[in-house]
Amino acid sequence: MAFGKRLGLNRHRLKKQGKDKDGQKPLLNNMMAQHRGATNGEHILNTERTHRSGVHPDLISTESEVRAEVLSLLRKTLNTNSNAQDVEKAAVMVNRWGQLNGVTIDQGRYPQDWLCEFLQIIDESVHFPILPEDETQTSEFLKSIENMMFSEVCRLTPVLQDAGLLGYLIQSYSDQLFITLNLLLKRNLTVNVVLWLLCWAKRVFFSLHSQDVFRVLDPLLFSGWFEKAKKKLLTVLKKEIAGALQNILCNEEKHEDNELLMDEEWFIRVHLDVTQCLHGTIENAKTFSLTLTHKVHILCLEELHSFVQNYVHAERRRLDNLQPLKTNLVYLCRIVSNCIKLRCLAVQIHNLEKNKSDDDLNTICLLKKLEDLVLSIVQKMMKHKAQVSFKSYFKKGDEHIYYLMEEIQMQCKSLPQTEAAEEIKTIIVNLAYDCVYRVYLDCLMKSKSKNLERRWGNVEEIIKQDVLYFHNTFTQLNCSVEQNQFLHRMSEVLFCSDKATLELTCATLFKDFPEEREHYLPGLLRWKRTLSKQQVKEILDMGRLECPNSAHAKRSHPLISICCCLRC
Repeated sequence: MAFGKRLGLNRHRLKKQGKDKDGQKPLLNNMMAQHRGATNGEHILNTERTHRSGVHPDLISTESEVRAEVLSLLRKTLNTNSNAQDVEKAAVMVNRWGQLNGVTIDQGRYPQDWLCEFLQIIDESVHFPILPEDETQTSEFLKSIENMMFSEVCRLTPVLQDAGLLGYLIQSYSDQLFITLNLLLKRNLTVNVVLWLLCWAKRVFFSLHSQDVFRVLDPLLFSGWFEKAKKKLLTVLKKEIAGALQNILCNEEKHEDNELLMDEEWFIRVHLDVTQCLHGTIENAKTFSLTLTHKVHILCLEELHSFVQNYVHAERRRLDNLQPLKTNLVYLCRIVSNCIKLRCLAVQIHNLEKNKSDDDLNTICLLKKLEDLVLSIVQKMMKHKAQVSFKSYFKKGDEHIYYLMEEIQMQCKSLPQTEAAEEIKTIIVNLAYDCVYRVYLDCLMKSKSKNLERRWGNVEEIIKQDVLYFHNTFTQLNCSVEQNQFLHRMSEVLFCSDKATLELTCATLFKDFPEEREHYLPGLLRWKRTLSKQQVKEILDMGRLECPNSAHAKRSHPLISICCCLRC
């Protein structure tokens, strides 16, 4: 710091001095007035001093000698490990000079020119280490400054406190510290370094242990630096999160066509990497303050929304280039798993915020649409396989039905053995069952019962065997209990010939399956060919009469219900 600037700073400090305990201005201010009056002639000052002290004017010349000795001792004390005896010697000389000149030196009330030189020496004695070139050394650099400040203040407190100069020393250290902290913020720092910097400043300035050294002498300077550090952290954090999420997308594009990498790690990699990135960021922010954590929540949601937009766009583009009926099932299941996990992540972070954003809902909506698209592709695949198998089965009576079930089992076994894959497996199994029973009943109703009797013999027994086979197979695949009962319950209509029993059976089915009843029950009753049109109408009317409130009821399909459970 240039001498002129130091002198200006020191004069600024002097102006901040308040009144003493008697309500009068400190002697320093009086000395400033005396110093200004000295331009009228040195003989006036010497005459006044002689009149007050009764000492010969020649003795006044000792002031320059005393001051030179005092300044020398102060400089020596600040720059070396000297003891208090040197300063005590200087204090004796100062008091002697004061007695000779009728001036009382007490608690830092020095003449103006003396104090300016004292403060200049104090400023010159404050030396911080050079900023490290490597940002990873920032923590060690600040720890060394912290230790140095504690050491020097503790060493100099017995020397400077009684002289009224300790506060000026701490002020000089504080000024230099904030200059250093601002220089650090201008550097290209990582998130961890900026966060460590904030936590360090919080610790040293708000710890009772360090308040004697690290004082908030200028609240505006203090709060201003913290605000700059917070903005620096959020800027660097945004860039770092965006870069990390972009790397995840790049890795996906790099390995998108390599089916050899479809292992357990590959299955969970996307949502796991995103979750770890955002959760780690939020947990780190909690170590500093709730206000910063709130800002980080908003930032994470914004970056997650941007990532989801890019991820959904990339997956849709790839799906458009694939043949829907020949797409790898494991790949499709992975997309569903990623959508569910990322949506749960968005909901978790969203629920932590009081101020909700539309982007949060848009993120969830984007993932939901992609998930529905993929499940529709899986459904088309399963439906196509079932149609090919059951058309041949009902026309030729061959074993295509067993090939279909074996293929479904093999596809489910191809999923990785992870918790996430097991959740998706449950969805796929229920979806497969949904396609199997619908296509089976549709093909059955399209087939003439007489033709099946000629081909199969005992049609009722064959259907019972098929229903039992489906039930056992899907039970092994962990199909939901409610889902697995549908085909069995519908087949009861085929095995019952008593009209009264049929009315009760249909009334129960109307109640339990409000969506499927209108599509399957009329067709199954007509397919029996043992009932007249009037009897079919009466049975259906009775069922609708027994369940009037469910005539237009909307009931969630078992597949939809289980998907909702897994998504949360």
